[in-house]
Amino acid sequence: MNRVAAAALALALLAGAGGCASTVETAIKMTDNDPDLVTINRQAQLAYEKGEDAQAEALYKSLARRMPNNAEAWLRLGNLYARRNLPDDAADAYLRALLADNGEARAWHNLGVVRLRQAYASMLQAYANLPPDSPLAEETHSVLEYLSRLPLLTEGADAASTKKGSPLRPAPAARPAPAAPASRPAPEK
Repeated sequence: MNRVAAAALALALLAGAGGCASTVETAIKMTDNDPDLVTINRQAQLAYEKGEDAQAEALYKSLARRMPNNAEAWLRLGNLYARRNLPDDAADAYLRALLADNGEARAWHNLGVVRLRQAYASMLQAYANLPPDSPLAEETHSVLEYLSRLPLLTEGADAASTKKGSPLRPAPAARPAPAAPASRPAPEK
């Protein structure tokens, strides 16, 4: 059995044990006996928890390169990208987490949040560019009103999600649009 397959098997067997950091460390030790991987994982966790996103990203990328079936590393990368308002990168990372573990509910949840935000941003842009008499204007307005009531789009935020013209928060429309949510949460499940 090759190293990647052994890592995947160990992670799958340990997934039922709670999915905590020690489970990942145990899987690393079982498959590789490489203290560097354990160290990288611990450093990545610490940087992530301290909000040192650039350091955490570099460490999780290193871990993901060495253990591409490590769903937790991909999940954390997705969260880091979401924090930085990089929804396409976040979605890609969540999809990689799901390739490693299709039952990873946090990755499914966070992917859904990212996709909802992208849908909202797209609808805002559509509404801003539609002529008022367009048949789509009323439908788009209704969709925007509905989406603006979703807590996932209106609670919490980090500074990155308020950048003008970002994919998650489009530049102000040329004509009044439904009130955009004041802030957006970064997926942190």
